[in-house]
Amino acid sequence: MSRGFNRMALSFVLLQGVAACVGNAWSGEPEWASRVLKIVVTRGDGVQELGSAVPLAGDRLVTNCHVLRDAARIEVQLEGEVRQARSDLRDAYRDLCFLIVPGYQAEPTPMIDIGQTRVGLNVVAVGYPGGEFAVSPGKVVGLHACECDGGKVIQTSAPFDRGASGGGLFDRDGRLVGILTFKAKAGGNFHFALPVGWLRHMAEMQLDSITTGATFWESPGKESGYFLAACDLGAKQNWRPLARLSAEWSDQEPNNPEAWMALGRAHQGLGRSDAAVNAFQRVLMLDSTHAEAKWALQQLEFELGRSLLEPGGI
Repeated sequence: MSRGFNRMALSFVLLQGVAACVGNAWSGEPEWASRVLKIVVTRGDGVQELGSAVPLAGDRLVTNCHVLRDAARIEVQLEGEVRQARSDLRDAYRDLCFLIVPGYQAEPTPMIDIGQTRVGLNVVAVGYPGGEFAVSPGKVVGLHACECDGGKVIQTSAPFDRGASGGGLFDRDGRLVGILTFKAKAGGNFHFALPVGWLRHMAEMQLDSITTGATFWESPGKESGYFLAACDLGAKQNWRPLARLSAEWSDQEPNNPEAWMALGRAHQGLGRSDAAVNAFQRVLMLDSTHAEAKWALQQLEFELGRSLLEPGGI
């Protein structure tokens, strides 16, 4: 099968996914059972790795490339039966790999529209942490730039653990928002998903079938290096190093609301309330919909006893 045909087929799958409609799929775990599948990867040395995958449409699934590394065999569990899958197109740097499951026919997965992923969006993380099916609610708490076109890395408070990599982050309408990928070792609100915009971008690019190579979060460039380092320090509550890093980050990227958000968190952690207020207000100047900055200012309003969000307060 030609690469060109593969890209055309993938584009069709993604367009179908955007067009599909499932209504409100927020009510309970059974609703999600067919939306994310469990995969078992057997490596060349016989060691097995558990992961998750999201059906896109037909026989095509998407998961993380790091889950498939050194895979000698890839198995997908489907309603009590096990089928063998093969790896297809990939973008190792973005950590997105496609799988083909011969004979499987999934309904198209609806995806959130471009520009609708916002900080504060209610979401659920769906996957197989530890090999067990789990649905975990939370919110989008950050959107981070990366050296990748097509969207920003999603930070969420919806928790997931090892084995859920490759699973789905969905909104209240059951639309796919992102692909669960990695988390901070310290836990907290530092869980990350890859945006569906990257899937659309991949549909237009020249891809190959090799699943090796470092991902952006394993070998960060300048942009992703700042946010990954800041999130690590924030998860560990290392406020002074975070203050130094985020001051440099906000100086280098003055129009990035997440740089100012990190600076505000650091100041707040150090008890520097006025400096924290200034940073959070800068976030809202750059993104007036940023729910985390609004929430942080509401907390500081109570502490300081003055209005920070009313007209004239920013």
